[in-house]
Amino acid sequence: MHKFILLPVLLCVALFSSGCNTNSGNTGRNIGVATGAILGAVIGAQLGDGSDLNIAAGAAAGAALGGMAGKTYDQNKEELAAAETQRQYEYEQEAHAQTKLEEEIQALEAQKVRDEIARNSTSEDVSAAEREAARLEAELAAKRKAYEESQARAKRIQEAQARIVKAQEELAEMEREQNGG
Repeated sequence: MHKFILLPVLLCVALFSSGCNTNSGNTGRNIGVATGAILGAVIGAQLGDGSDLNIAAGAAAGAALGGMAGKTYDQNKEELAAAETQRQYEYEQEAHAQTKLEEEIQALEAQKVRDEIARNSTSEDVSAAEREAARLEAELAAKRKAYEESQARAKRIQEAQARIVKAQEELAEMEREQNGG
């Protein structure tokens, strides 16, 4: 009776410890082999007379069937992963094409605006635009000059304040010396 229970348990432990390696690409096959062997050994023990031969035959048949099922699972998983990789590649290509198309549309719209201006503008429009540009440039130059002048005044004020502080310190020192201090 102990032999009837002990052999399937030892077989299960051996198959689980050796067959379930998650580092390989055949994890489904390995799990299928281990599970099939366990179930086959149990069924072989139950259907037969409990002899080692029936248990071993059940384990072998179960391992073979489980291995085939696990291999099919692994193949399906690989096919799904390959399909997902292909889908991601196609998505990235479509996104790139969409971005390129949007850039082309923007360039065409800018060209359309330039063409419209070219068709509808007169020499007077060009002269008016040039006068406005010259006015704005002159205003900018005046403001830039005023800014630079104000910065120069601020620098001169700071320098004068520093000279005042230095002169006050020298006066204070002279007064201390004259007062015997």
